[in-house]
Amino acid sequence: MNLLKSIFFGALVGFGSVMLHNFASPFGLVASFILTYLGIRIIKDKFFYMRYQILASAAWLGVVIAAGTPGVGDEILIIGNTNGNLFLVGGFLSIIFALVKSRSRYR
Repeated sequence: MNLLKSIFFGALVGFGSVMLHNFASPFGLVASFILTYLGIRIIKDKFFYMRYQILASAAWLGVVIAAGTPGVGDEILIIGNTNGNLFLVGGFLSIIFALVKSRSRYR
């Protein structure tokens, strides 16, 4: 059950950050980075094990990849402009930072 909860929460964080990154040009992008980082940290605090954080990160990545590819009606949510590219790189880095920081000995 925790497996499904972590996947669902990771997908929810991914959806929220995709919708937020293009909202207000610099502020929405920063807010999506903060949302991504805090979402992975909440998974760490709630479920404790690293496997749940990795599953949530994979769900986030799946939602982001699905939002970046054209759909049936050629709709795309992550455009290949500066904000879209920064969102992909910065979101991935914030996930890596949240995963590494959660395992450090000195908090």
